[in-house]
Amino acid sequence: MKAQKTEPARMPEYRISESESMQYKLLYQIRMGNMSTSELDKLQFLCKNELHQLRTELDTMLQELREMNKQMQGKNEEYTEKDKEGIAA
Repeated sequence: MKAQKTEPARMPEYRISESESMQYKLLYQIRMGNMSTSELDKLQFLCKNELHQLRTELDTMLQELREMNKQMQGKNEEYTEKDKEGIAA
């Protein structure tokens, strides 16, 4: 019996900023007070949404890993039983 390959969870393309230089520019703008209250509120909203999305992705990946681990444990037990039967024969 062949194990079915499950496709890993897909990571969305969009992130607030994947570029370190853009992150530093954004931090600089915040620290210098160059962002309005509404811009900061919008940024906070985007950050909260992205954090929620990342947590959801992490939960999905952890569940996939747990399922793979459970499958591997089952296979290991199956082979151990076959080894015991072979030794007893």
